[in-house]
Amino acid sequence: MKRILMLLIAMVLVCSCKSTKETKATTSASQDLVEKKLQQTWILENLNGKVITDKDFSSSPKIVITPSAFSGSTGCNAVKGNLVSKGEGKIQFSNFTTETKKCDAKKEGEFTQLLKTTSGYSIKDNKLFLSNQFGLTMSFKKG
Repeated sequence: MKRILMLLIAMVLVCSCKSTKETKATTSASQDLVEKKLQQTWILENLNGKVITDKDFSSSPKIVITPSAFSGSTGCNAVKGNLVSKGEGKIQFSNFTTETKKCDAKKEGEFTQLLKTTSGYSIKDNKLFLSNQFGLTMSFKKG
């Protein structure tokens, strides 16, 4: 009887551990993917509190967001990389790569550096707002 009880307890523990691991894996995988409303094309409007102008970029920078990656343009060079959601309102652009064509885009370096340091986002009135540890850095309109 004692042996059966020990076996039953062992089986319950094994089953509960497996269930917990599966739940954590599912939660982790869903947190890595970005929200559906974020998955679209966004065109830069504002950089570090200033409305962008034709003098700042050759063409308007944009980012195209998918469930786990991004691509786009700095206004001259193509950019791409991975995108990881760290929970609601938190995001990170990682494995960042960019072309290295010579450009007249004065603000290109600032734009790419701010993308690399982005840690948060919000969406309001069809606009995407990105921020880092110091506050709001950029805003985009739907493309």
